[in-house]
Amino acid sequence: MGPYNTTRNRQETLPGAMPGGVILVTGGAVRIGREICLNLAKDGFSVAVHYNSSSNEANSLVEKINSNGGTAQSFSGNLSDVSMVENLFSDIKDSLGVVTGIVNNASLFSFDDINSLSKQSWDNHMHVNALVPLLMISELSRNIPSDCVGSVVNILDQKISQPNPDYLSYTASRYAMAGMTETLARSLCPGVRVNAVAPGHTLPSPEQTPEGFKKAQSQSPLQSGPSPGDIADAVNYLMKANSVTGQIIYVDSGERFLSRSRDVVFETED
Repeated sequence: MGPYNTTRNRQETLPGAMPGGVILVTGGAVRIGREICLNLAKDGFSVAVHYNSSSNEANSLVEKINSNGGTAQSFSGNLSDVSMVENLFSDIKDSLGVVTGIVNNASLFSFDDINSLSKQSWDNHMHVNALVPLLMISELSRNIPSDCVGSVVNILDQKISQPNPDYLSYTASRYAMAGMTETLARSLCPGVRVNAVAPGHTLPSPEQTPEGFKKAQSQSPLQSGPSPGDIADAVNYLMKANSVTGQIIYVDSGERFLSRSRDVVFETED
């Protein structure tokens, strides 16, 4: 099997699919998702760019990929609606071919802690960050052609290695998907590989100043990074690593080795 292929053979049986297969990237229009889409497209994957409200950014990204000789198309979908999963896969199949890989990148990231925790906050985070990705993986597994090996990469967070009390519901949802990464890697063999990438502080949070972000990255053991490109490289590796499943790669410049009593945003803003 070729290094860029998620199929067991290189015979092209999927309409419109490029040699690497068709990869769905949720939340692919902006930030880290955008870099992942560009990286995968450059390596010959057909990319389904999922977005919720970032239609202009999604269309611009698709135009960029296609103008550079790649294949991409944008697809809208509100992750709060579980019924959209089946429709999304159907739309992608009609346009690009059968989905052979997923990057579960989209997530909800809102503050709560044990004192401000609410049922709504908990349910919202678990729905978007855990339930919908699981439904995506289920849809992939049930529809993958018999001559293909599917590949899933879940985007987690280095917080699962060094938790703190902030963003409690979000953190719990990341733990859920970390557990499901190994669980599904075991149960879906040999038809689907399931892995994850746990980024460190890669881009500024909405509440963070440029100075605070720079300070946060400089405090990591490697004293710089990671960049969105670093995350995309790890995703690309796992998408093509035919003998790897059930693994979590931390791309965090060693941030998980730091002992923080609060989220990095609150410890780096003066």
